[in-house]
Amino acid sequence: MATAPHPQSNPSADFPPNAAKAQAAGNGSATDPREAFQRFHIGILFQRLSRNFERRVRATLRERGHTGLQPSHQAVFVGLGASGTRLTDLANRAQMTKQAMGQLVDDLERLGYVERVPDLRDGRAKIVRLTETGDSFLQDTAEVFTDIWREYASLLGERELVKLQAHLDSLLEQVRQEENA
Repeated sequence: MATAPHPQSNPSADFPPNAAKAQAAGNGSATDPREAFQRFHIGILFQRLSRNFERRVRATLRERGHTGLQPSHQAVFVGLGASGTRLTDLANRAQMTKQAMGQLVDDLERLGYVERVPDLRDGRAKIVRLTETGDSFLQDTAEVFTDIWREYASLLGERELVKLQAHLDSLLEQVRQEENA
């Protein structure tokens, strides 16, 4: 399904609920609901960029021999500390059940990316940690991320990309604070 191109954003434009007032004031804000939907639905931009980024990362990692991985496995890699992490902590960090996280860890263990080892502080518990293959995966992932960053920087400029990342980090932090309030 083709979509209309994203109109240029106007930082001084009012959000759609005030569009009629803005139009009357002459600042050119959208009054057509379809235009407002396209113009202010920033989630679509995030979604498209995220899908493109993830597709490129997965394709490159597959070319480097990392097959069988699913997007859901990210929750394990993101949550793992340098010396490993307990399954319950991984589940808490990912905001999922211990059982669901256990299934992801089982998958990654079968694929050779992680292993469970005894927790030396608590003999009943296990620590999930990366294997040599898991370390290789993280190294490859870091290289792929760096390559994509360089490409984005060549399109936007390094300074603009750094500013964009800072703005997105700030927005995410503010949203998290509101959600937790």
